[in-house]
Amino acid sequence: MNAVSGLLTPASTVLADGNSLDKTKPGLVAFLIILVMGLALWALLKNMGKQLGRAKEHFDAEDAALATQAGTAEAVAEVPQQDSAKKRDAATE
Repeated sequence: MNAVSGLLTPASTVLADGNSLDKTKPGLVAFLIILVMGLALWALLKNMGKQLGRAKEHFDAEDAALATQAGTAEAVAEVPQQDSAKKRDAATE
């Protein structure tokens, strides 16, 4: 009996025979399926790690750019306040 034809047998036929459960063993096909699934999972996890590393670099660069931009905006915003404070001081004297 071929391993593939055993997969195509209806479950009711297999369960009707009382001794069939004693004869069933994990076979080469089941091992290969589990092996392929394990390798696929390993490859997916490895690829996901690379993608997350790239995303982390992207977000770190974006945060640094925003921090630089915010620092420049604060410096620009402080300059008019200092000029207006000097004008107020000169006006009060």
